[in-house]
Amino acid sequence: MYRQLNHTADVRYEIICDSEEQLFKEFINIFKDHYTVRFKDKETTVEYELSKSIEDAVFDIVNDWIYLIESKKLFPWDCRIEDGKLICTFREYEQIEGTELKAVTYHSLVVNRSDKIALKVVFDT
Repeated sequence: MYRQLNHTADVRYEIICDSEEQLFKEFINIFKDHYTVRFKDKETTVEYELSKSIEDAVFDIVNDWIYLIESKKLFPWDCRIEDGKLICTFREYEQIEGTELKAVTYHSLVVNRSDKIALKVVFDT
């Protein structure tokens, strides 16, 4: 589950989930809800190592997704974790609309773990 939080200038979210895999799936859901996309049929797979802290992994991976959206016209579609890697499926697109998410920031990137993972994150827009 994720929800948008009030933020003075940018876009801020809180994500609460059961696993790291679900955490990245929620980021994909944020992207899907944030943009209106007209997709092509072609898919591409990208693998990411998950040996870093969750904060570093979120920062690096989600910022790479933003780069792929902007520069390669690849949109994150689905993901799963296998053998310590996040395997992401991207779909090519021909058109995208919505307020551009420019980057995930370390500012206010907070992760709390208990029986759930709770993360707060800010996107520059």
